[in-house]
Order: sequence, then structure tokens, then C-alpha cells
Amino acid sequence: MKKVYNLLGIAQRAGKLSAGTMAAKNSLTRRRAVLLILSNDIAANSKEELLASSNRHGIPAIAFGSKYDLGTALGKAYRVALTINDVGIAKAILQELAASGEEIKTMGVVEWPK
Repeated sequence: MKKVYNLLGIAQRAGKLSAGTMAAKNSLTRRRAVLLILSNDIAANSKEELLASSNRHGIPAIAFGSKYDLGTALGKAYRVALTINDVGIAKAILQELAASGEEIKTMGVVEWPK
């Protein structure tokens, strides 16, 4: 799991990540997002809104970690929603989550459209 948080930090430094609810929503609507990551403790209204946008645009969504863990990985206070805007980093995160054996809540699309 630690490697996933390291990948999130790398994506942040590379500029391939949108952090925060509004930034994530913006990234989804502008079709820059490749993967939506939600914390397990996100508010219900925010979760519904982001998942609806994610499903509408065919972007896979997963939920793991707490908002404080996600924020710490990015060097910020806390973040409940993130989007990864790079295919390679998104695939690496999904592979690492699958290999870690942690419980991950997958929502919406599970594969990218060809």
C-alpha cells in the first residue's frame, strides 16, 4: 500500500494529478482524467456527484484509504478525491493495488475504452 501512496506523490510532482473535489470534477468534465480515486470517508453527496460524472465519461473509479492518508501522500492537509491524468501512472496504481491484497472498492468502469 505504501507504494501506491508513493505513486500518488510522484504523479503530484509530475503534474499528472488533480487533487480535491472541485479539481477532480473539473478534470472529469474536461476528459483529462484517466482514473478517479476517492477516499473511503468521502461525503455521500460528493461521492454521488463524482461517480455520476465518472460513469458518464467512462472513467474507472476506486475507493481506498482515508482522506488524511491521501492528503499526506500529496503533501497537503487532506483530500477526498483525486484524478490521475496519465495512463501509465493509473495502470501502475491499479496493478499495485491488485498486488497488495488490500480491500479496494471498485466502482464504475473497470477497463478503459479501446
